[in-house]
Amino acid sequence: LSSYPPSASLRILEIGAGTGATTQQVLKACNSRQITYTFTDVSPFFLEKARDNLAEFSGLEYKVLDIEKDPKLQGFCCHSYDLIIAANVLHSTANLQEETLPHIQSLLRPGGHLLLLELTQQSSWIDLIFGVTQGWWRFSD
Repeated sequence: LSSYPPSASLRILEIGAGTGATTQQVLKACNSRQITYTFTDVSPFFLEKARDNLAEFSGLEYKVLDIEKDPKLQGFCCHSYDLIIAANVLHSTANLQEETLPHIQSLLRPGGHLLLLELTQQSSWIDLIFGVTQGWWRFSD
């Protein structure tokens, strides 16, 4: 965020925002900035929970987004976000290189940034906990 002038209006998209834990931290860091924050998840359930959990913050949009599918066909405008955040979500996409990353790139403005947070060390206990979820083993690349 520090690379953008404090007076700049920022458009932020969070992919697979889930419970909103990352969202809360980012919004607190942006408290004096002019932002539009789009909270997305593949599940409408998480969107409803997020509306309640993030009610104290203004400037949020809540939308369903499956990043494995073309965002344009889901009502998103190309090249319209300054910052895209994906926290521990892209590992659960089936084809990161040929589908997911090109879809993300299509949403970023020229000069925009992707903040990608993922576990990088294999851990048996992480596999044990999350391995029972539908998306954990979906990757093919």
